[in-house]
Amino acid sequence: MKITINEIAKKAGVSKATVSRVLNNSKPVNESLRKRVLQVIEETNFRPNALARGLSLQKTRVIGVIIPDLSNPVFSRIIAGIESYTRAHDYSLMITATDYDISTEIKHINLFRDKGVEGLILLTDDVNQKLSEVLGDFSKPIIMIGSDCDLEKIPVIKIDNMKAAYEATQYLINLNHKRIAMIRGPLTDRFSGNLRFEGYKKALVESGIYDENLVKEGKYSFEHGYQTMTHLLAGSKIPTAIFCANDVMAVGALKCALDNDLNVPEELSIMGFDDIEIAKIYTPSLSSVHQPFEAKGERAIAKLIHMIESEADETISECAFEDEVLEHRLIIRQSTKRIKS
Repeated sequence: MKITINEIAKKAGVSKATVSRVLNNSKPVNESLRKRVLQVIEETNFRPNALARGLSLQKTRVIGVIIPDLSNPVFSRIIAGIESYTRAHDYSLMITATDYDISTEIKHINLFRDKGVEGLILLTDDVNQKLSEVLGDFSKPIIMIGSDCDLEKIPVIKIDNMKAAYEATQYLINLNHKRIAMIRGPLTDRFSGNLRFEGYKKALVESGIYDENLVKEGKYSFEHGYQTMTHLLAGSKIPTAIFCANDVMAVGALKCALDNDLNVPEELSIMGFDDIEIAKIYTPSLSSVHQPFEAKGERAIAKLIHMIESEADETISECAFEDEVLEHRLIIRQSTKRIKS
């Protein structure tokens, strides 16, 4: 049978208000009464209703998380990092997906505001003026992963996408590849799209081998990777290496190459980005740029909870709003190989 606050008060011989003050630490309570109440709570293994307690304190201890796609393994790994930290710090999550639609994103932000969330973690690939205005009006702390905006109050947890793409492309150059294609993401996506493309382009321009005809655009799906690879193979200059803006497109490109009887990596090297689980188990296994997704989620939630609690205590500092850049690394597997000059 579930123990109620009324029964705790009766067993301890105190009023319901006294029990509430002990639970919420809201007003001073005589030390002997406080110990008596705590002893009864321990003996009965009483657990207060978190939502009701939150409402009485005008706090829900709920954090909203908005992601573009529930099925994408990248986002599920970030959520795993967020969830493990949240559980250990007595907060709960409300998670919604937008299917990459900004109007849906705005709708969910307003929904979370009405639900009284304590803070918001936002994963998005684009921030337009309307979304920026809605975020600016959101009164609770916000952390972004995967994109940023011009609002100083919103810190970002990220990697150096340009540097990572530059290093991946330079690795292919060091394997003697001269015709290095890229299947990039949309350039409206600043982090995964534009910055990764700029890192790729910078490495090739420095080596004097950049060819815009070897650059194609996809939308991060297996189908787009496969279709775009078909176009590259139909061109007048078939590449000897492909760098893809994410692993899902890279696997699509790899499948297309194998279906067209190209030997990977002897005839074609393929490099991905993200290092998701399929990169390890596909045959041949995929070389990729490793992102610390779980660490991104954990750092985002830790920083957000710090902002929430510091704001409540009026102790929040400027450093709380600073961006954090996490480390990436190249993971070399079977899909890339040195070729003869």
